[in-house]
Amino acid sequence: MEGLLPEAAPQGSEAGGTWKQEGQVRDRQANQESCLKQEVVAHGEEPAGDGARAQDELGGIPGTGSGPSRTQTDSGPQRRGAPRKNRKQKAADSGEERGGGPRKPWKCGDCGKAFSYCSAFTLHQRTHTGEKPFACAECGKAFSQSVHLTLHRRTHTGERPYACPECGKAFSQGSYLHRRIHTGEKPYACAQCGKAFTQVSHLSQHQRVHTGERPYACQDCGRAFSNRSHLVQHHLVHTGAKPYKCLECGVAFSHVSSLIEHQKIHTGEKPYRCGECGKAFSQGSSLTLHQRTHTGERPYACHECGKAFSNRSYLIQHHIVHTGEKPFECSGCGKAFSFSSALIRHQIHSGGRPLQCGVCGKAFVRKSTLFQHGRIHAGEKPCQCAQCGKGGDQTRG
Repeated sequence: MEGLLPEAAPQGSEAGGTWKQEGQVRDRQANQESCLKQEVVAHGEEPAGDGARAQDELGGIPGTGSGPSRTQTDSGPQRRGAPRKNRKQKAADSGEERGGGPRKPWKCGDCGKAFSYCSAFTLHQRTHTGEKPFACAECGKAFSQSVHLTLHRRTHTGERPYACPECGKAFSQGSYLHRRIHTGEKPYACAQCGKAFTQVSHLSQHQRVHTGERPYACQDCGRAFSNRSHLVQHHLVHTGAKPYKCLECGVAFSHVSSLIEHQKIHTGEKPYRCGECGKAFSQGSSLTLHQRTHTGERPYACHECGKAFSNRSYLIQHHIVHTGEKPFECSGCGKAFSFSSALIRHQIHSGGRPLQCGVCGKAFVRKSTLFQHGRIHAGEKPCQCAQCGKGGDQTRG
């Protein structure tokens, strides 16, 4: 059949060499032209598989004549009274090879991946060319496929067509539907530690804890993160933006999670209680870390020496031992330290007060003292006399 990209590279002196970029561009153009020239199969329609879906992504629907389509053969579609085709002819028309599997004549010159349909092949090429023809009219963000644009538009419209039949909570994508929260099903288990998840995306993020992979890097400072949302939050460090403000005391925060944590100072809420010892916490993550003191679990292991930790932040601090990095520098004398705790100890002896109140500017040596001081601005009297019950705003030695 004319116009098909051969599955094997051409023989000769160039066969063993690397294709030049210009040659790849010419090949792509030739492939796209041959897509338009490809002959129709039985009745001029593609099976409703990956080719049908991909054809819609290219701007047309197979069989309707809109968008790129295959031209008919000289003989035209099969008519009534025409001789019936034998099995071998039908197999050839349906794109099947003798082995029973589908033919994949469309082969990518960049990575070698093969496709059954030209439309699916054209979509795949956009991963190499970076072409994103579907742009959002609201924000200008572009996508390689129209279905991705459709999902993105829901962030502007607020549309959430997928509702949970158990609790009624709605979602913008069917994959976000949280039925497993109600059933308790966690089919995706980590092969390293056995921890299970309701969604495969959560498992993928968790596995980076073991592999140490951090694919999301900050363009300003180079710091890398395992989760894209953590990178988005980190960007606020460089911009200095603090959009989340406490209505009780006016203290502002870069992250909404920090505000929620802070607000529990005013409410005193500690909804997360340990089943072993009864100790309560204001955050679920704090309870998870605490429970490891009972179980002895240490899921964060150093790839250099094998030492394991119960908290990821401890592992990050430990890495400095191997790198020799000393990022914490004293502003008074210039001495640098590997850990912030060592810098604080140094500043205590030198009379420094590195922790400053965001409301009044008062400085403190210890974080716990600053935390207690913040309750004064909140109108609390945290220091209560055990004898008479009278409250005060500070302790006396």
